[in-house]
Amino acid sequence: MRMTFLIAGLLALFSLVVKGQGAAQLELGRQLLEQERYQDAVKVAEQAYYSGRKAEDLTIQAEAQLLQAQAFFGKQTASSLNWRQKIRVKRALKSAEQLLEASPNDTLQLWYRRLDRRLNNKPQMPIQPGGVAEQRPTLEQLKQRKIDVMRAVGDTLLSLKKEREAYEAEVATLSEEQARQELLLARQQQTIDSISLARLGDSIMVIRQEQQLQSQQAQLELQRTQRNRSRIVAGAIILIALILTWLYVNSRRKNNIIETERNRSEELLLNILPASVAQELKTDGQATARHYEEVTVLFSDFKDFSRTSKDLSPAELVAALDRCFRAFDEIVAAHGIEKIKTIGDAYMCAAGVPESNADDAQRAVRAALAMQDWLKQQKDLPFSGARIGLHTGPVVAGVVGARKFAYDIWGDTVNLAARLESKGKVGKVNISQATYDRIRDSFRCESRGQIPAKGIGEVEMYFVSLPEGVERLDVIMENTGL
Repeated sequence: MRMTFLIAGLLALFSLVVKGQGAAQLELGRQLLEQERYQDAVKVAEQAYYSGRKAEDLTIQAEAQLLQAQAFFGKQTASSLNWRQKIRVKRALKSAEQLLEASPNDTLQLWYRRLDRRLNNKPQMPIQPGGVAEQRPTLEQLKQRKIDVMRAVGDTLLSLKKEREAYEAEVATLSEEQARQELLLARQQQTIDSISLARLGDSIMVIRQEQQLQSQQAQLELQRTQRNRSRIVAGAIILIALILTWLYVNSRRKNNIIETERNRSEELLLNILPASVAQELKTDGQATARHYEEVTVLFSDFKDFSRTSKDLSPAELVAALDRCFRAFDEIVAAHGIEKIKTIGDAYMCAAGVPESNADDAQRAVRAALAMQDWLKQQKDLPFSGARIGLHTGPVVAGVVGARKFAYDIWGDTVNLAARLESKGKVGKVNISQATYDRIRDSFRCESRGQIPAKGIGEVEMYFVSLPEGVERLDVIMENTGL
């Protein structure tokens, strides 16, 4: 008899242990649900269900089924579940419904109804302000509820008492050997359950470690991706910088070439046109012809050029002319006179265009005397000398032609200067009355009287020379660098 009570106590202890194990598994399942680890929650809920079956606890079984259904759902809606998940949810809810019919539980039934509505896509029943659910119960209703609760408690105690009597009757029918076997089986089952629980803990620990490793691997992968992205961005920046540097250097080189060519073009243009006329031509695309009231025109021509050129080769002739005209260019530039053009062996320049000054006539005469002085010093020239004529008067100046621009002057003043040159003498500077009136106080002048000029008539002419006491134009020659 004593052995029988011992076996009964051990079996009751085993039942309590299994119930505690089931409750712990349910608590673990709820934690997994909160962590959104739904697959692990399904496994734990299944183990809790079997623990409830061993302990013959319908409440644990029902809660395990509802937990499993909740885990199958996860964060999905009924419409997003596949057909397998729907079957599992329905099966779990069906089992929970049957268990709750056998062992009612208000909390679990409320949970069941919520999951059932969710499965069938039925909206939850919210409590409307002022509705029936919000109304306060009356005293009679509270009394009735208290009676119902006491009645449910009494029924529960009576049910437990019946189960205990049935259990004791079953134990009493067992023999001593059978009781030992039952006890041995209970111990073995308890050992197995302990091992299963330990394995479950180990599995959960392994899962957590795997998650930590996955998180670390994800962080490492993110860092690797960020490093690669940084390298790519740095490489792109370096490449863009190199391209921009190359474009900048190439642009600077092209700009330098363009600037060099522009300067060369401007130099060539200034060799052809006066500076102010060249600027007007670049700005407006054309140069307007202008009338100048007082300009001193200079003409020079070499003596016996036609006869001398026959005795020279073309190269010698051109070299001699180039030497003379280069010297004349230097003299003219030193005196601020504008070179107009050369025609054969004739050289033409003018003082007073495009800018006029009060001493234009004096500067033109000094330039003419410097030319004659330079020619006298050149003993190896094939030319025996030159005639130079000057006249002062109004002219019109401008640019003619669309190609090969040329700055030129026109008027009777130009024609008369040419006649003065032809009526002059070699080595002399022949001037008109108009020029004489402007320079007579600065130079010695020798009147030649009136000399007939072709197409013009009688013209008063003068030979001009250096002032008294001055034998050479040393200052002029130093300014020209000749």
